[in-house]
Amino acid sequence: MVLRKPCKGAFSIIRNIVLAAVLYEPENRKFSVLAERYPKTLNCITILFCVYLGFLVFLVAKIVINATATGSFILTARTEQIEYQPESIAPPRIPLHNATVHWEEESTERFDPLVSEASASKSLAIPGSGSVQIQGKSHLVFSRIGRGTLHIQIKSSSPVVVYNDKDEAVANLPPFVELVLNDPEALLGKDISWKYNLDGPLIVGRVPTYGVQQLSGLLIDGEIQMIARQLLSGNHYKVDPYKLQLGDEIQFLPENPKTSGMVTFDTNRGLQMVAIVEANSATVKKFRATHIQIRNNLWSKLGKDEELVITWAVLLTVPGMLVFLSRLLAFHALHVKK
Repeated sequence: MVLRKPCKGAFSIIRNIVLAAVLYEPENRKFSVLAERYPKTLNCITILFCVYLGFLVFLVAKIVINATATGSFILTARTEQIEYQPESIAPPRIPLHNATVHWEEESTERFDPLVSEASASKSLAIPGSGSVQIQGKSHLVFSRIGRGTLHIQIKSSSPVVVYNDKDEAVANLPPFVELVLNDPEALLGKDISWKYNLDGPLIVGRVPTYGVQQLSGLLIDGEIQMIARQLLSGNHYKVDPYKLQLGDEIQFLPENPKTSGMVTFDTNRGLQMVAIVEANSATVKKFRATHIQIRNNLWSKLGKDEELVITWAVLLTVPGMLVFLSRLLAFHALHVKK
């Protein structure tokens, strides 16, 4: 009861504002005639106008919230190098077949105590099937140049354990090792599909430089496609994919986004990978410090979010309908009165 009078006064003010807005001339007699002759209809129009304003505010707020929310990117690429950091301290084992494991082992000359410690290169051949278990925080680099051997460099905080085809631990190696699959194409000839699941941030390719890094692998081709949630239903929609070119480098913000995917190879050049990355934006780095940023914003929604486009079109027609109805009633009131 206490709020009844203020609410009624506010409603009356809004109703007069609507009349002034749709008739343009509040001092004209149309203003008073319409208010006196059709008060209930005018109240309904005012209520619709209030609902329209409320929904418009809700829509704009939802657009702002969705535009700042984390999106997802589907990345598919053929590349010569992938840098990967597993999120888990015990990621899945890396499958091996006809492989060799190389590492550097520190050794001390026995007969001369003045000689400093030196590193001795060692290797372990795995003729059949096997696997390698990584423990602790680690950094992996997958590389395959052309159709050659597959190299996997592992830098871990704990020793690396090697298993044979009977799932028996056969060696505990230092944290830094390099795995080499000697003949990847032979696996495909035996109908064996090698693959490794990715579950952590990654860097695909490196922009060629004039320094020592020019010997690193290149991204060959691929595409990156952004997916986001529709405004009202929450269903996903896709933005047109961006084609990747030779020598591109992909990075995401934040720097360590949630990532899941897979890396494998076939008879063609390099490695194949696919990943879904949850990030705010993706950056495609090119030559001469040229960066192309892909992110979820209002413009991408207006182009691809069908729900937003349809809702926005309906909202644009509502004011025109209210103006037309109000002027029709005003014309009818004056005509009947005469």
